Amino acid sequence: MTSLSKRTESQDLVRGGVMLAGAMAIANAGNYVVNVGLGRWLSPAEFADANLMVTVFLLVTAIAIGLQFVAAKATDDAAVAWLRRRARIAGALLAVVLGAGAPVWKSVFACRSAWPFVVLALAMPCYLTQAVGRGVLQGRLDLKRLSWSFVVEMIVRVVVTLGLVAAGFGVLGATFGLAGAIFATWLTVRQLTRSMDKSSEVPVDISAVLRASRLMGVLLIGQIIVNNGDALMAKHTLPATTAAIYAAIALVGRAVFFLSWSVATTIYPAAARRHASGGSSQSLLLGAVGAVFAIGLSCSLAAWCVGSYALGKVFGPLYSGHANHLALYAGATTMFAVSNLIATHEVSIGRGRDARLIVIGGLVQTVLLVVLRNTIGQLIAAQLLAMGGLTVVLGALHLRPQRVSTFNLVGAVSR
Repeated sequence: MTSLSKRTESQDLVRGGVMLAGAMAIANAGNYVVNVGLGRWLSPAEFADANLMVTVFLLVTAIAIGLQFVAAKATDDAAVAWLRRRARIAGALLAVVLGAGAPVWKSVFACRSAWPFVVLALAMPCYLTQAVGRGVLQGRLDLKRLSWSFVVEMIVRVVVTLGLVAAGFGVLGATFGLAGAIFATWLTVRQLTRSMDKSSEVPVDISAVLRASRLMGVLLIGQIIVNNGDALMAKHTLPATTAAIYAAIALVGRAVFFLSWSVATTIYPAAARRHASGGSSQSLLLGAVGAVFAIGLSCSLAAWCVGSYALGKVFGPLYSGHANHLALYAGATTMFAVSNLIATHEVSIGRGRDARLIVIGGLVQTVLLVVLRNTIGQLIAAQLLAMGGLTVVLGALHLRPQRVSTFNLVGAVSR
Protein backbone atom coordinates (compact mmCIF):
# COMPACT_ATOMS: atom_id res chain seq x y z
CA MET A 1 0.00 0.00 0.00
CA THR A 2 1.49 3.38 -1.03
CA SER A 3 1.95 6.29 1.35
CA LEU A 4 -0.73 8.29 -0.48
CA SER A 5 -3.28 5.47 -0.32
CA LYS A 6 -2.54 4.94 3.37
CA ARG A 7 -3.08 8.65 4.00
CA THR A 8 -6.36 8.63 2.07
CA GLU A 9 -7.55 5.52 3.93
CA SER A 10 -6.65 7.08 7.26
CA GLN A 11 -8.52 10.27 6.39
CA ASP A 12 -11.61 8.27 5.39
CA LEU A 13 -11.36 6.29 8.61
CA VAL A 14 -11.09 9.46 10.67
CA ARG A 15 -14.16 10.96 8.97
CA GLY A 16 -16.16 7.77 9.37
CA GLY A 17 -14.91 7.29 12.91
CA VAL A 18 -15.91 10.83 13.87
CA MET A 19 -19.39 10.24 12.44
CA LEU A 20 -19.69 6.96 14.34
CA ALA A 21 -18.39 8.59 17.51
CA GLY A 22 -21.06 11.28 17.10
CA ALA A 23 -23.74 8.61 16.80
CA MET A 24 -22.37 6.86 19.87
CA ALA A 25 -22.41 10.16 21.74
CA ILE A 26 -26.06 10.65 20.78
CA ALA A 27 -26.80 7.10 21.90
CA ASN A 28 -25.13 7.72 25.25
CA ALA A 29 -26.93 11.02 25.67
CA GLY A 30 -30.17 9.16 25.04
CA ASN A 31 -29.19 6.59 27.65
CA TYR A 32 -28.74 9.36 30.19
CA VAL A 33 -32.07 10.93 29.30
CA VAL A 34 -33.68 7.53 29.91
CA ASN A 35 -31.80 7.06 33.18
CA VAL A 36 -32.80 10.52 34.38
CA GLY A 37 -36.42 9.56 33.88
CA LEU A 38 -35.95 6.20 35.57
CA GLY A 39 -34.03 7.72 38.49
CA ARG A 40 -36.67 10.41 38.98
CA TRP A 41 -39.82 8.35 38.48
CA LEU A 42 -38.87 4.97 39.98
CA SER A 43 -38.14 4.08 43.57
CA PRO A 44 -34.57 2.95 44.37
CA ALA A 45 -35.69 -0.71 44.40
CA GLU A 46 -37.45 -0.30 41.03
CA PHE A 47 -34.45 1.54 39.61
CA ALA A 48 -32.18 -1.34 40.65
CA ASP A 49 -34.57 -3.78 38.90
CA ALA A 50 -34.59 -1.63 35.75
CA ASN A 51 -30.80 -1.49 35.79
CA LEU A 52 -30.73 -5.28 36.04
CA MET A 53 -32.68 -5.42 32.77
CA VAL A 54 -30.08 -3.12 31.22
CA THR A 55 -27.31 -5.38 32.54
CA VAL A 56 -28.97 -8.47 31.06
CA PHE A 57 -29.30 -6.57 27.79
CA LEU A 58 -25.60 -5.69 27.93
CA LEU A 59 -24.77 -9.36 28.41
CA VAL A 60 -26.59 -10.10 25.17
CA THR A 61 -25.02 -7.03 23.57
CA ALA A 62 -21.63 -8.67 24.03
CA ILE A 63 -22.87 -11.68 22.04
CA ALA A 64 -24.33 -9.37 19.40
CA ILE A 65 -21.04 -7.49 19.09
CA GLY A 66 -19.27 -10.81 18.59
CA LEU A 67 -21.63 -11.65 15.72
CA GLN A 68 -21.22 -8.17 14.29
CA PHE A 69 -17.43 -8.35 14.24
CA VAL A 70 -17.41 -11.84 12.75
CA ALA A 71 -19.81 -10.66 10.03
CA ALA A 72 -17.48 -7.70 9.40
CA LYS A 73 -14.81 -10.20 8.31
CA ALA A 74 -17.16 -12.30 6.15
CA THR A 75 -16.01 -12.15 2.55
CA ASP A 76 -19.14 -13.15 0.63
CA ASP A 77 -22.95 -13.13 0.75
CA ALA A 78 -23.11 -16.87 1.40
CA ALA A 79 -21.09 -16.51 4.60
CA VAL A 80 -23.30 -13.63 5.74
CA ALA A 81 -26.44 -15.67 5.08
CA TRP A 82 -24.96 -18.58 7.04
CA LEU A 83 -24.22 -16.27 9.97
CA ARG A 84 -27.70 -14.74 9.86
CA ARG A 85 -29.33 -18.18 10.13
CA ARG A 86 -27.16 -19.04 13.12
CA ALA A 87 -28.00 -15.70 14.72
CA ARG A 88 -31.72 -16.47 14.50
CA ILE A 89 -31.17 -19.85 16.13
CA ALA A 90 -29.04 -18.37 18.91
CA GLY A 91 -31.64 -15.64 19.47
CA ALA A 92 -34.39 -18.22 19.81
CA LEU A 93 -32.34 -20.19 22.35
CA LEU A 94 -31.68 -17.04 24.36
CA ALA A 95 -35.39 -16.24 24.29
CA VAL A 96 -36.15 -19.65 25.78
CA VAL A 97 -33.49 -19.25 28.50
CA LEU A 98 -34.71 -15.79 29.49
CA GLY A 99 -38.43 -16.37 29.07
CA ALA A 100 -38.83 -19.90 30.46
CA GLY A 101 -36.32 -19.17 33.22
CA ALA A 102 -37.96 -15.88 34.24
CA PRO A 103 -39.25 -17.17 37.62
CA VAL A 104 -35.76 -18.42 38.45
CA TRP A 105 -34.10 -15.13 37.49
CA LYS A 106 -36.69 -13.23 39.53
CA SER A 107 -35.75 -15.25 42.61
CA VAL A 108 -31.98 -15.12 42.10
CA PHE A 109 -31.88 -11.33 41.70
CA ALA A 110 -34.71 -10.53 44.15
CA CYS A 111 -36.84 -8.77 41.53
CA ARG A 112 -40.47 -7.79 42.04
CA SER A 113 -41.71 -9.36 38.83
CA ALA A 114 -40.66 -11.98 36.30
CA TRP A 115 -42.45 -10.33 33.37
CA PRO A 116 -39.61 -7.96 32.35
CA PHE A 117 -37.45 -11.03 31.61
CA VAL A 118 -40.22 -12.39 29.38
CA VAL A 119 -40.57 -9.09 27.48
CA LEU A 120 -36.83 -8.85 26.89
CA ALA A 121 -36.74 -12.50 25.78
CA LEU A 122 -39.17 -11.81 22.92
CA ALA A 123 -36.72 -9.38 21.32
CA MET A 124 -33.68 -11.65 21.31
CA PRO A 125 -34.03 -13.21 17.81
CA CYS A 126 -34.36 -9.75 16.25
CA TYR A 127 -31.42 -8.40 18.22
CA LEU A 128 -28.90 -11.03 17.21
CA THR A 129 -30.09 -10.95 13.60
CA GLN A 130 -29.63 -7.18 13.29
CA ALA A 131 -26.10 -7.60 14.68
CA VAL A 132 -25.12 -9.50 11.53
CA GLY A 133 -26.51 -6.68 9.39
CA ARG A 134 -24.51 -4.13 11.34
CA GLY A 135 -21.44 -6.28 10.77
CA VAL A 136 -22.02 -6.14 7.01
CA LEU A 137 -22.07 -2.33 7.19
CA GLN A 138 -18.99 -2.29 9.40
CA GLY A 139 -17.02 -4.64 7.16
CA ARG A 140 -17.75 -2.47 4.12
CA LEU A 141 -16.76 0.61 6.17
CA ASP A 142 -20.21 2.08 5.50
CA LEU A 143 -19.99 3.96 8.78
CA LYS A 144 -22.67 6.51 7.81
CA ARG A 145 -25.41 3.88 7.64
CA LEU A 146 -24.03 2.09 10.66
CA SER A 147 -24.18 5.35 12.61
CA TRP A 148 -27.78 5.92 11.57
CA SER A 149 -28.81 2.54 13.00
CA PHE A 150 -27.55 3.59 16.46
CA VAL A 151 -29.40 6.90 16.27
CA VAL A 152 -32.69 5.17 15.38
CA GLU A 153 -32.22 2.68 18.22
CA MET A 154 -31.79 5.42 20.78
CA ILE A 155 -34.64 7.63 19.54
CA VAL A 156 -37.11 4.77 19.82
CA ARG A 157 -35.80 3.75 23.23
CA VAL A 158 -36.08 7.25 24.65
CA VAL A 159 -39.60 7.83 23.35
CA VAL A 160 -41.05 4.43 24.25
CA THR A 161 -39.32 4.05 27.62
CA LEU A 162 -40.08 7.51 28.97
CA GLY A 163 -43.61 7.41 27.60
CA LEU A 164 -44.44 4.11 29.29
CA VAL A 165 -42.66 4.88 32.56
CA ALA A 166 -44.37 8.28 32.77
CA ALA A 167 -47.68 6.49 32.17
CA GLY A 168 -47.03 4.36 35.24
CA PHE A 169 -45.77 1.09 33.77
CA GLY A 170 -42.56 1.15 35.83
CA VAL A 171 -39.88 -1.49 35.23
CA LEU A 172 -42.06 -3.31 32.70
CA GLY A 173 -42.41 -0.10 30.69
CA ALA A 174 -38.64 0.42 30.74
CA THR A 175 -38.16 -3.13 29.44
CA PHE A 176 -40.72 -2.57 26.69
CA GLY A 177 -38.62 0.44 25.71
CA LEU A 178 -35.56 -1.79 25.30
CA ALA A 179 -37.52 -4.37 23.32
CA GLY A 180 -39.12 -1.72 21.10
CA ALA A 181 -35.74 -0.19 20.31
CA ILE A 182 -34.42 -3.63 19.36
CA PHE A 183 -37.30 -4.25 16.98
CA ALA A 184 -36.92 -0.79 15.38
CA THR A 185 -33.18 -1.34 14.92
CA TRP A 186 -33.80 -4.72 13.29
CA LEU A 187 -36.20 -3.11 10.78
CA THR A 188 -33.76 -0.25 10.11
CA VAL A 189 -30.73 -2.48 9.56
CA ARG A 190 -32.77 -4.81 7.38
CA GLN A 191 -33.70 -1.85 5.17
CA LEU A 192 -30.15 -0.42 5.10
CA THR A 193 -28.66 -3.75 4.03
CA ARG A 194 -31.43 -4.81 1.66
CA SER A 195 -29.23 -4.41 -1.42
CA MET A 196 -26.56 -6.55 0.27
CA ASP A 197 -28.96 -9.08 1.76
CA LYS A 198 -28.83 -11.84 -0.82
CA SER A 199 -29.77 -15.35 0.12
CA SER A 200 -27.29 -17.75 -1.37
CA GLU A 201 -27.45 -21.47 -2.04
CA VAL A 202 -23.74 -21.60 -2.83
CA PRO A 203 -21.90 -23.96 -0.46
CA VAL A 204 -20.06 -21.97 2.17
CA ASP A 205 -16.46 -22.57 3.11
CA ILE A 206 -16.99 -21.74 6.74
CA SER A 207 -13.44 -22.35 7.93
CA ALA A 208 -12.52 -18.66 7.89
CA VAL A 209 -15.79 -17.72 9.57
CA LEU A 210 -15.27 -20.33 12.27
CA ARG A 211 -11.71 -19.15 12.90
CA ALA A 212 -12.91 -15.58 13.31
CA SER A 213 -15.78 -16.81 15.50
CA ARG A 214 -13.48 -18.70 17.82
CA LEU A 215 -11.18 -15.73 18.33
CA MET A 216 -14.05 -13.29 18.77
CA GLY A 217 -15.83 -15.76 21.05
CA VAL A 218 -12.90 -15.77 23.46
CA LEU A 219 -12.82 -11.96 23.49
CA LEU A 220 -16.60 -11.94 23.91
CA ILE A 221 -16.37 -14.10 27.02
CA GLY A 222 -13.82 -11.72 28.52
CA GLN A 223 -16.01 -8.69 27.75
CA ILE A 224 -19.05 -10.30 29.35
CA ILE A 225 -17.15 -11.15 32.53
CA VAL A 226 -15.50 -7.75 32.89
CA ASN A 227 -18.39 -5.51 31.87
CA ASN A 228 -21.19 -7.14 33.83
CA GLY A 229 -19.78 -8.99 36.83
CA ASP A 230 -19.72 -5.94 39.09
CA ALA A 231 -23.33 -4.95 38.40
CA LEU A 232 -24.59 -8.47 39.05
CA MET A 233 -22.53 -8.71 42.25
CA ALA A 234 -23.84 -5.35 43.46
CA LYS A 235 -27.46 -6.35 42.82
CA HIS A 236 -26.91 -9.67 44.59
CA THR A 237 -25.01 -8.48 47.69
CA LEU A 238 -25.70 -4.80 48.41
CA PRO A 239 -28.85 -3.41 50.07
CA ALA A 240 -31.44 -2.13 47.58
CA THR A 241 -30.68 1.56 48.09
CA THR A 242 -26.91 1.06 47.91
CA ALA A 243 -27.33 -1.14 44.84
CA ALA A 244 -29.33 1.65 43.19
CA ILE A 245 -26.53 4.16 43.89
CA TYR A 246 -23.97 1.75 42.48
CA ALA A 247 -26.20 1.23 39.43
CA ALA A 248 -26.21 4.98 38.78
CA ILE A 249 -22.42 5.17 39.11
CA ALA A 250 -21.97 2.21 36.76
CA LEU A 251 -24.41 3.58 34.19
CA VAL A 252 -22.53 6.87 34.01
CA GLY A 253 -19.07 5.31 34.28
CA ARG A 254 -19.71 2.86 31.46
CA ALA A 255 -19.95 5.82 29.09
CA VAL A 256 -16.17 5.65 28.68
CA PHE A 257 -16.38 2.15 27.23
CA PHE A 258 -19.26 2.89 24.89
CA LEU A 259 -17.82 6.19 23.68
CA SER A 260 -14.54 4.43 22.93
CA TRP A 261 -16.34 1.57 21.18
CA SER A 262 -16.60 3.64 18.00
CA VAL A 263 -12.80 3.56 17.84
CA ALA A 264 -12.68 -0.24 18.09
CA THR A 265 -15.50 -0.59 15.57
CA THR A 266 -13.60 1.54 13.06
CA ILE A 267 -10.16 0.00 13.52
CA TYR A 268 -11.31 -3.65 13.31
CA PRO A 269 -12.16 -3.88 9.58
CA ALA A 270 -9.46 -1.36 8.64
CA ALA A 271 -6.73 -3.34 10.40
CA ALA A 272 -8.03 -6.60 8.89
CA ARG A 273 -7.87 -5.12 5.38
CA ARG A 274 -4.40 -3.68 5.86
CA HIS A 275 -3.12 -6.97 7.29
CA ALA A 276 -4.67 -8.97 4.43
CA SER A 277 -2.89 -6.75 1.91
CA GLY A 278 0.47 -7.35 3.60
CA GLY A 279 0.70 -3.98 5.35
CA SER A 280 1.20 -3.05 8.99
CA SER A 281 -1.67 -1.80 11.12
CA GLN A 282 0.52 -0.71 14.05
CA SER A 283 0.01 3.00 13.37
CA LEU A 284 -3.75 2.46 13.43
CA LEU A 285 -3.47 0.75 16.81
CA LEU A 286 -1.28 3.46 18.31
CA GLY A 287 -3.56 6.25 17.13
CA ALA A 288 -6.60 4.39 18.44
CA VAL A 289 -5.00 3.83 21.86
CA GLY A 290 -4.24 7.54 22.07
CA ALA A 291 -7.84 8.40 21.19
CA VAL A 292 -9.26 6.04 23.82
CA PHE A 293 -6.90 7.35 26.50
CA ALA A 294 -7.98 10.90 25.64
CA ILE A 295 -11.67 9.97 25.92
CA GLY A 296 -11.14 8.16 29.22
CA LEU A 297 -9.00 10.87 30.78
CA SER A 298 -11.53 13.55 29.84
CA CYS A 299 -14.41 11.55 31.32
CA SER A 300 -12.50 10.76 34.52
CA LEU A 301 -11.55 14.40 35.08
CA ALA A 302 -15.11 15.51 34.43
CA ALA A 303 -16.39 12.92 36.91
CA TRP A 304 -13.90 14.08 39.53
CA CYS A 305 -14.82 17.76 39.12
CA VAL A 306 -18.59 17.68 38.68
CA GLY A 307 -19.60 14.05 39.25
CA SER A 308 -21.22 14.60 42.65
CA TYR A 309 -23.26 17.55 41.39
CA ALA A 310 -24.21 15.76 38.19
CA LEU A 311 -25.36 12.57 39.92
CA GLY A 312 -27.43 14.54 42.41
CA LYS A 313 -28.91 16.80 39.75
CA VAL A 314 -29.70 13.98 37.35
CA PHE A 315 -30.83 11.18 39.66
CA GLY A 316 -31.77 13.06 42.83
CA PRO A 317 -30.18 13.97 46.19
CA LEU A 318 -29.84 10.30 47.20
CA TYR A 319 -27.20 9.83 44.46
CA SER A 320 -25.01 12.88 45.19
CA GLY A 321 -21.71 12.80 47.03
CA HIS A 322 -20.08 10.07 44.95
CA ALA A 323 -17.71 12.00 42.68
CA ASN A 324 -14.69 10.03 43.85
CA HIS A 325 -16.40 6.72 43.20
CA LEU A 326 -17.52 7.86 39.76
CA ALA A 327 -14.06 9.11 38.79
CA LEU A 328 -12.40 5.87 39.93
CA TYR A 329 -15.02 3.80 38.11
CA ALA A 330 -14.37 5.80 34.93
CA GLY A 331 -10.64 5.20 35.40
CA ALA A 332 -11.13 1.44 35.69
CA THR A 333 -13.37 1.49 32.61
CA THR A 334 -10.75 3.45 30.68
CA MET A 335 -8.13 0.82 31.41
CA PHE A 336 -10.45 -1.93 30.25
CA ALA A 337 -11.37 0.05 27.10
CA VAL A 338 -7.68 0.31 26.18
CA SER A 339 -7.06 -3.38 26.87
CA ASN A 340 -10.14 -4.36 24.88
CA LEU A 341 -9.05 -2.18 21.97
CA ILE A 342 -5.63 -3.85 21.81
CA ALA A 343 -7.21 -7.31 21.96
CA THR A 344 -9.76 -6.37 19.29
CA HIS A 345 -6.97 -5.22 16.99
CA GLU A 346 -5.13 -8.50 17.49
CA VAL A 347 -8.27 -10.54 16.79
CA SER A 348 -8.81 -8.57 13.57
CA ILE A 349 -5.47 -9.85 12.26
CA GLY A 350 -6.03 -13.40 13.42
CA ARG A 351 -4.22 -13.49 16.77
CA GLY A 352 -5.92 -14.74 19.93
CA ARG A 353 -3.36 -14.34 22.73
CA ASP A 354 -4.64 -10.97 23.92
CA ALA A 355 -8.25 -12.13 23.89
CA ARG A 356 -7.24 -14.94 26.24
CA LEU A 357 -5.54 -12.39 28.47
CA ILE A 358 -8.82 -10.43 28.61
CA VAL A 359 -10.55 -13.58 29.89
CA ILE A 360 -7.83 -14.07 32.51
CA GLY A 361 -8.23 -10.45 33.58
CA GLY A 362 -11.97 -10.95 33.88
CA LEU A 363 -11.51 -14.04 36.05
CA VAL A 364 -9.07 -12.18 38.30
CA GLN A 365 -11.61 -9.36 38.59
CA THR A 366 -14.35 -11.87 39.49
CA VAL A 367 -12.25 -13.35 42.29
CA LEU A 368 -11.53 -9.86 43.63
CA LEU A 369 -15.23 -8.95 43.44
CA VAL A 370 -16.11 -12.01 45.52
CA VAL A 371 -13.59 -10.92 48.15
CA LEU A 372 -14.24 -7.15 47.94
CA ARG A 373 -18.03 -6.91 47.70
CA ASN A 374 -19.37 -5.26 50.85
CA THR A 375 -19.28 -1.60 49.78
CA ILE A 376 -19.32 0.50 46.64
CA GLY A 377 -15.69 1.44 47.21
CA GLN A 378 -14.61 -2.18 47.51
CA LEU A 379 -16.35 -3.18 44.28
CA ILE A 380 -14.61 -0.37 42.41
CA ALA A 381 -11.25 -1.17 44.01
CA ALA A 382 -11.53 -4.76 42.76
CA GLN A 383 -11.97 -3.50 39.20
CA LEU A 384 -9.11 -0.99 39.47
CA LEU A 385 -6.71 -3.69 40.63
CA ALA A 386 -7.72 -6.19 37.94
CA MET A 387 -7.94 -3.75 35.02
CA GLY A 388 -4.78 -1.93 36.06
CA GLY A 389 -2.83 -5.18 35.95
CA LEU A 390 -4.39 -6.17 32.63
CA THR A 391 -3.53 -2.84 31.01
CA VAL A 392 0.08 -2.99 32.23
CA VAL A 393 0.52 -6.49 30.79
CA LEU A 394 -0.98 -5.68 27.39
CA GLY A 395 0.78 -2.33 27.21
CA ALA A 396 4.11 -3.97 27.95
CA LEU A 397 3.52 -6.55 25.22
CA HIS A 398 2.57 -4.04 22.52
CA LEU A 399 3.52 -0.47 23.26
CA ARG A 400 6.83 -0.58 25.14
CA PRO A 401 8.99 -1.47 22.12
CA GLN A 402 7.57 1.46 20.17
CA ARG A 403 8.69 4.08 22.70
CA VAL A 404 6.38 6.67 21.27
CA SER A 405 5.19 9.80 22.96
CA THR A 406 1.61 10.54 23.87
CA PHE A 407 1.57 13.11 21.08
CA ASN A 408 2.62 10.51 18.55
CA LEU A 409 -0.01 8.08 19.85
CA VAL A 410 -2.76 10.56 19.16
CA GLY A 411 -1.34 11.62 15.82
CA ALA A 412 -0.37 8.24 14.40
CA VAL A 413 -3.75 7.58 12.82
CA SER A 414 -3.35 10.57 10.53
CA ARG A 415 -0.06 9.34 9.09
